[in-house]
Amino acid sequence: MKRKVFYVTVGILVVVMLACFIYVLTGTKNTENLMKVYLEDKGYAAGEIQSINVNHSFLNPILSYNEWTIHVRYADEPEAIYVYTIKNGQIKVAGVSGKIDKDNLKHSE
Repeated sequence: MKRKVFYVTVGILVVVMLACFIYVLTGTKNTENLMKVYLEDKGYAAGEIQSINVNHSFLNPILSYNEWTIHVRYADEPEAIYVYTIKNGQIKVAGVSGKIDKDNLKHSE
């Protein structure tokens, strides 16, 4: 009997972990595509973007932060990391970090 309970518990944990993995994987792809569309709408070409990194946290909503954060590096300003988030399905500017003078930012909105 104890073995059966153990296997059921392990099975449930595996299903939950797999569901979380799939959620983050598909959400990351969707968020990255949403960010690309956002940047295209702002007039940026693909060659002007050095990288787009999407991060997710299950803890952030509990702490009243946004679930998804997006870090964008532009090719002409590689020292600056522009941070965006998604709130209510819309991309919002969250700030800039990196080794750059905040007065000389090229892509601030």
